[in-house]
Amino acid sequence: MNVNSSDLIYDPKFLAFCSLATEGYGGDSPTPSSISFSEFCEKLEKNEVVKPENKKSSLDLNKSLDYWKSRFNPGGNLSALDSQVLDIIKKAYNIGMVNKNNMLLRNEAINAYKNSI
Repeated sequence: MNVNSSDLIYDPKFLAFCSLATEGYGGDSPTPSSISFSEFCEKLEKNEVVKPENKKSSLDLNKSLDYWKSRFNPGGNLSALDSQVLDIIKKAYNIGMVNKNNMLLRNEAINAYKNSI
């Protein structure tokens, strides 16, 4: 991917990826690396379910999206860019790329699922 690094701060896919990939980082347990940004984009574009058991009910999805809204702009209106990022995060949830802890799946989890089907 040939992208100017200054452009990435305005790329909603990159911002969604960063939000999901760093969620839960720095806790008590070590956090392994998430999938790469290019893999993230590829999976979004293919729109194939990555891990069906991670898909959320509408109620749970709305709760997760409210969580992200509060992280982006607590108590205020979302900017156009924040709304785009939120739409991408929603799509990631809808294809099962985000686990119950709002964290982007790791390579190991995706590969284990692929090998099981």
